Amino acid sequence: MSWEQTKLSRLDVASISGVEDQTIAILAVGEPEEWLQTGQKAPQAGNVKFVSIDEVSESLLEHLCPTVVISPALSRRFDCIDLAQILCSHKYKGRYRAVSRELPNPTMVEREIRSLCPGLDFAILVDQ
Repeated sequence: MSWEQTKLSRLDVASISGVEDQTIAILAVGEPEEWLQTGQKAPQAGNVKFVSIDEVSESLLEHLCPTVVISPALSRRFDCIDLAQILCSHKYKGRYRAVSRELPNPTMVEREIRSLCPGLDFAILVDQ
């Protein structure tokens, strides 16, 4: 899947995960306050777990078994390339979606992450 142009406010569990089952586990990486301060809506679903970038570990991923990981494309403490490399090093097999209001060239970032992390299912969601 390439660059997904979807408003974050319209996202729900099925659209981010690609699965209709509403029991999907979503791991949101970043600080909820930062998401709200940038004008983005924090993900809303029953099975969303927020963690900081420092908490992402192999044991956390094994314990939570998230179907999808979401994060801002750029935050104060990390960017989507940093998180993609962490997920790849922990052999994460689910989807990773980064959310951005404006990136000059999202397809370039997607290509770079696919090059660095060839097995990772990654796309950028553009919040317009």
